[in-house]
Amino acid sequence: MTIAREGGRRAVAALIAAGFALVTVAGAALPAAAETADPPPGWPEFGYQGVITDKDELDFNPTDEFIFPSVFHAGEHLSDPLGEWYLYYAPHDDPGGIAMMYADSLEGPWTEYGDNPLITNTWGDHYDVPHVSSADAIWNEEAGRMFLYFHGSNAQTRWAESDDGVTFDYGGIAVENSMGGPAVTETSYARVFDHPDPDSDYAYGMFYMGNETDDVRRIRLAESVDGRTWTVDPDYVVAPGEEEGQNVSGGNLWEWNDQLYVIYHASSGNSYARTIDESLRDVGEEPILLHSSSGQGDDVGRVAAPDIVTADGETYLFYESGDRLGATIAYAKEGAEVILPPPFGGFPEDPENPVFARCAVAGSDEFDGDSLAEDTWDRVIRENVAAHEVSDGALSIPTSTGGVSAAPLLQQELPDAPWQVTTRVTIDAQERFQQAGLLLYTDDSHYAKLDLGQATPGPTVELVYHRDGSNRQDAAPPQIEGTSTIWLRYTSDGSTIRASVSYDGETFTRYGREIDVAEAGFTHVGPYAFRGIESTPEIDATFDWFRFSPDAEAYAECIDEGSEPDTVALEALVLEARALDTEGYTEESVTELLGAIAAAEAVLADAQDQAQVDAALAALGAAIDGLESVTDPVPPEPTPAPAPTDPPAPEPTEPPVDQDGDPASGAPSGDDDLAETGPSTALAALGVAAALLCAGGVLMALHRRQHG
Repeated sequence: MTIAREGGRRAVAALIAAGFALVTVAGAALPAAAETADPPPGWPEFGYQGVITDKDELDFNPTDEFIFPSVFHAGEHLSDPLGEWYLYYAPHDDPGGIAMMYADSLEGPWTEYGDNPLITNTWGDHYDVPHVSSADAIWNEEAGRMFLYFHGSNAQTRWAESDDGVTFDYGGIAVENSMGGPAVTETSYARVFDHPDPDSDYAYGMFYMGNETDDVRRIRLAESVDGRTWTVDPDYVVAPGEEEGQNVSGGNLWEWNDQLYVIYHASSGNSYARTIDESLRDVGEEPILLHSSSGQGDDVGRVAAPDIVTADGETYLFYESGDRLGATIAYAKEGAEVILPPPFGGFPEDPENPVFARCAVAGSDEFDGDSLAEDTWDRVIRENVAAHEVSDGALSIPTSTGGVSAAPLLQQELPDAPWQVTTRVTIDAQERFQQAGLLLYTDDSHYAKLDLGQATPGPTVELVYHRDGSNRQDAAPPQIEGTSTIWLRYTSDGSTIRASVSYDGETFTRYGREIDVAEAGFTHVGPYAFRGIESTPEIDATFDWFRFSPDAEAYAECIDEGSEPDTVALEALVLEARALDTEGYTEESVTELLGAIAAAEAVLADAQDQAQVDAALAALGAAIDGLESVTDPVPPEPTPAPAPTDPPAPEPTEPPVDQDGDPASGAPSGDDDLAETGPSTALAALGVAAALLCAGGVLMALHRRQHG
């Protein structure tokens, strides 16, 4: 969808009110960074199409996150499949579990298999591990069966075999830490494929992630004759570079326009491709950007574990979308326009007003003046020890000892309808447990807190859901090193609460797992600042504002009522018109110009709407264009001049010389006309030239106004 902007916000607001997300990029991956290689001609551009694993609709959803999609062409290999295509996926966190969906088209609709998970974290006498995850399916031609590879625990990649893609026989361990060397600590996230080298002794290749004691994750290679017994190559396939960050993972083999690539994701949040030869050992030095999220609507955050499928002339990218601890499975289509659903909860998304500096609704507080907004805050729990204050345009809260059950808590009641609340908080947390953020509250033992703080490993952004003495924590370092200011947001659509984070106040990324509204039963929300134990130094956290977002209808009305006409062009034209030299134009046309200038200035002094401004702009432009030159009168007959007399011969003069005795640069020569005329004639000639220059300046000014 292309949106024409008419210089006003009303058209944008109307679209927002109608529930459309604004799309400025159609089917295009973001430009590659300077550290990436230029893509070859014909490089695919994938347009986001949507989420496949709708967490609210799936029966199997133990941890509210899904990763590592693997698409298998069931109709090509299985005798009586549930659908043409099978999609395998799994949660990342314990207990994990391999799940499956099926569809007759790669574009869906996808149906959840009714008895997920297919493989769990325990399997008879074979294993009992914290979790199983990262399934990858391939048809093993020699065995005549599907092989499904998965990790569990992180130190082993296993496999199972199946005739129908649903029921499996345990296979064994394909690769494990010891096969990669003594420094290896993880062997997981494997993709298996037919070996591309016809001269190789091996029939199958595998890319997998190997972590080592230096905590840097790299992509490694293993090869197999039968898909069961594997040999690990001692060299890495891909080690992360400056563009990728500390880790790379999810390696996969892909062929495009007769060139092989290893595709993978990285700590940067993007997916990449590097050229690779059929021996799987000659790898390109520079990554090519494969895909990034558009940053709009639900298409935000990481693009990971890429799996590309081409069928019936169409190419699709299936991938893990969003934060690692709250990811889901999404897909994109080559050459397609980006499709974005309406914003979560129906709240508007306006890039010109991303945090609602205008149009925030009841419950909001800008912390102006020296006190909290009147009739806005409902209560302060443990008010007798509260020390917050409003000054210098911010709310300051000292970090309190203890946590939720001990600190003073400034709060207001949550609305019954869907709601969205955002704040900007600054805290220079240097000591463990110092933190500040947004608190959703039922009571002291039932809450959720979204904050920026300092943990044992270092600076941390966290979402903690605490209930009945149990914590569910999603935590990660800030995306930007040295972050002390962060934008935090909760959004509720009435049934689900989502947290999101921004580092620039413009782009918000979902953070952590969702919270069920009915289960949580939160009643209040507010800012907070803690420091844990008494020995941790007390510091202040500052909140610049606290805002509830308007719904789409209220926002459209607010923008329409509060919008101001654009007067920039009219102001510029008035200045230009006032600077014009009107000498030489008819009195009537100059009078019309002066009237148009006066009318334009009156509009600028009290502009009512854009139509009024546009009319004044058009009238002033017409008046400038209508300036009419005075017609030159017919010159009188010339009076005969008296007969000339010979002037006395001038005294000879020496030309000026430079320090070397040569004629000075610029000295008049005997051929210089001005030098051969008398003084009065020379002055007259100078006056004519000045007049011509002045007239030329006026004409040039008019020409510039008329022709831009």
